[in-house]
Amino acid sequence: MNRNNTKGHLKRYSSRSPNFDSGLVAEPLLVFGGRHEHVDPKTGLALYGPYSLVGQPRPPLRTITVGMVGPAPMIADAEQWIQACKGVMTNDGDQPFLYPHFPGINAGHPYQCDLITGDTWNETLKNTDLESALANPDFLSRIKTLVNLYIKAIEVLAKRDPKPHVILCCIPQEVIDFCTVRVTKAGEVKRIKISKTEREADYDRRRGQRSLFDDLESSSLEESREHQNLRRGLKAEAMRFGIPTQLVWPRTLRLAQPSGEALHRDSQDLATRAWNFTTALYHKAGGSPWRLAQVEPGVCFVGISFYREITESNPRLRTSLAQAFTSAGDGYVLRGNSFEWDEQRKGRSPHLDQNGAAGLMREVLDLYTEQNRGSIPSRLVVHKSSRYWEEELAGLMDASQYVPRRDFVALGGRGIQFYRTGDYPPLRGSYVKFSDINMLLYTTGFVPYLRTYPGARSPLPIEILEHHGDSPWNVVLQEILALTKLNWNTADFACREPITIAFSHRVGQILAELPPDQQPLSEYRYYM
Repeated sequence: MNRNNTKGHLKRYSSRSPNFDSGLVAEPLLVFGGRHEHVDPKTGLALYGPYSLVGQPRPPLRTITVGMVGPAPMIADAEQWIQACKGVMTNDGDQPFLYPHFPGINAGHPYQCDLITGDTWNETLKNTDLESALANPDFLSRIKTLVNLYIKAIEVLAKRDPKPHVILCCIPQEVIDFCTVRVTKAGEVKRIKISKTEREADYDRRRGQRSLFDDLESSSLEESREHQNLRRGLKAEAMRFGIPTQLVWPRTLRLAQPSGEALHRDSQDLATRAWNFTTALYHKAGGSPWRLAQVEPGVCFVGISFYREITESNPRLRTSLAQAFTSAGDGYVLRGNSFEWDEQRKGRSPHLDQNGAAGLMREVLDLYTEQNRGSIPSRLVVHKSSRYWEEELAGLMDASQYVPRRDFVALGGRGIQFYRTGDYPPLRGSYVKFSDINMLLYTTGFVPYLRTYPGARSPLPIEILEHHGDSPWNVVLQEILALTKLNWNTADFACREPITIAFSHRVGQILAELPPDQQPLSEYRYYM
């Protein structure tokens, strides 16, 4: 009896064995100068330089004029840093594939692009003005005052002839300490530091003393209609001048580690900082560091997301957002219409109705047609970080009915993990296929070219929750993996999410802080 029960138990247990396929997507190639290809951004740039066509003797971007705004000492530090970036930057060489030396950006090989700086494109902020702004006891008013100081200086540079291609906003440590926040693992927003004047004002309020400026002090991060974040406020306000900005912190500009000071947990070695800084600078100035090698011409990738308007009194209001990327790597941002969304009744994840989805998609296709000499995409790929509702999908399909081929993909994650034998996690590009429309893809993991896993924790795969469309599942996976290599804010091998959704939250935050009467610029480089 016991033996039979055991056999029956084993039989039932074996019938529950997993039922899925797995495999590996090949690492996507990138295109650099002279149409040479490589899998790694840093190695490709070092060997071949930034993207150019076959037959072009050099990349089209010859010079980058860099403007600077900030206190005088930081502008001097930034000038030294840029001068250093023109030459070779080295590190300890411990991991030469993951952290290679930086070859220098100058008129010679590989970049063939010179960085131009000078007093003409510098605008100094007075220490007294910065100190006065920091002395303001109200956090949001302090941010507003500092944003205005930087924006006035940016406006001056925007009127110079010639104008700079990119403006560095040099943010001193005191501003970082008292005008920025951090988000805890629980999602709680916490201030980095509280100023002495704020502590005194808070003490007076708790004792029942009123201030002449109670209208300012009573504001909160949730209730204010002013800028709630220094970076986002600067990006939003500077957009009207048509010059991309790059915020730099003191530790970015360090050329030597102070004696006896431990390396900051977020700090990088000199060479890695130079790689990331110059890659972002090059793209913001209008250049293409690299492009995807194996993407068919005429495809348009679109990411759809949502954000909450801070300038509106209705807490239910949401606004749709689309990020579009062409096969050439051109990126565009479009702000859709606002709509009411009741989280308690409909759930936390917003969705568009049929008309809203159709309207947003028509805007995307109109912009694509305008930028591509009247041609519609030969294929449309839409990524969304939540499942499609029926009317939402119907609207997207209706608006794109004249596009020959279409794919609508929902991405997410349920915390499912797989492991491989050995010391390293699954290879980047590993996939697990549950069905033709439900799969897992490891966009981070062990990278054979780097000889390591460039991460600190066990990687989490991205889950393909839904796929509605014309392309086979392996093409969908190949494109997701390729789009993780189009983050020009860094020269890292890849990021975890495809560029279509990687920065949707940040872009939405900048659009949320845009003045209501200001039309957002569509080029992606203004939001980086």
